[in-house]
Amino acid sequence: MNAGHYKPLACKMLAANCLAEILFMKSPCVGFCSTTFGDPVCRGCKRTTDEVDRWNRMSPAQQNQVWKRLWRNAETLVKDYVLITDQALLRKQLKRFGVRHHPRAPAEAWVIDLLRAGSEKIDSLEAYGLKKTAKAQHLSPAALYNQLNQRLIQACSP
Repeated sequence: MNAGHYKPLACKMLAANCLAEILFMKSPCVGFCSTTFGDPVCRGCKRTTDEVDRWNRMSPAQQNQVWKRLWRNAETLVKDYVLITDQALLRKQLKRFGVRHHPRAPAEAWVIDLLRAGSEKIDSLEAYGLKKTAKAQHLSPAALYNQLNQRLIQACSP
């Protein structure tokens, strides 16, 4: 058999992996909802109480608008603190460590996902294809996540 014989199988596997990722990310929920405790914006996924309550009744277009807003906020804020020097490495590391991330999201949103999942365990952001900006040089990965998280909550507040 030649190597070309495996190509369609590899393509099907890649397509299945992408589909699985998208289905896995059916909701922005990250599993710790603070809206149940009265927060107007969830500290986990950054959706408003109304968006959390209505999510399963929203049309795909409405859900897409929420995703886009969340990603736009992440993209804007992360750029102040982190430069993505190697997006392929970032994605590889996210997959390697099983960090939940949306494949269609901008890489800046993946930075939030990475820091949420492992900021306490990360020694060097460079190992993930990231570099701190001058504004973030003094911050540990955990402090960086806390700073970004607070700013995202503020940006999402009604």
